[in-house]
Amino acid sequence: MSIEAVVHGNNADLIAEVAKLYAQGNPKVADLTYGKGVFWRKTPHLRVFGSDVITMPKRPHDFTDLPYRDATFDIAVLDPPYIHSPGRHQTDARYQNAATTKGMLWSDLRRELFIPGMKEAMRIVRPEGGQVWVKCKDQVQSGMQRWCHVELCHDALALGLWPRDLFILMATSRTADTRWSVQHHARKPHSFLWVFERPTGKQQKQINREHLDSLMP
Repeated sequence: MSIEAVVHGNNADLIAEVAKLYAQGNPKVADLTYGKGVFWRKTPHLRVFGSDVITMPKRPHDFTDLPYRDATFDIAVLDPPYIHSPGRHQTDARYQNAATTKGMLWSDLRRELFIPGMKEAMRIVRPEGGQVWVKCKDQVQSGMQRWCHVELCHDALALGLWPRDLFILMATSRTADTRWSVQHHARKPHSFLWVFERPTGKQQKQINREHLDSLMP
């Protein structure tokens, strides 16, 4: 059976599909935002080393400043808070995003959490083939669309990561749609998981060209 980019279900279903392609051969995995470990409920065979500044008092590692040595892992997984102004969002009771983001907007989350987190994740995975998996979600902020998965791809290229693959999770369990009385944008029940990779020399040349092209007017 082929692995498809669109997965219907929850985060554990998503990770199970991604792992079939990109976590073969007993890799050493660092989950830098482990939470309660829900990502890994359908992949108990994987060697996962979890850390979380909120939920793991024995390993409360800041994912922007990790204690691990360079090239320690094969895969690093990053799922930072991505709901902007989370204290006012109905999902905050479930995810506790406000505890770490204190009402940040998306530009702040991107600058202070996602980019430093991807850079640190890149450092701790092996060169030439080490992977960084990043979960994100597009959103509307102040009435404007924010295409977060696109912005993060550009950020990853700037860091020197190769965008190997992109998965889309269509959530079968959804938050009730009660926030707005009038709808102005299409609702987004889907989120994304980027599979970035530390490139080979040949891929690095391609990254450099693509990044330069993206900066052209």
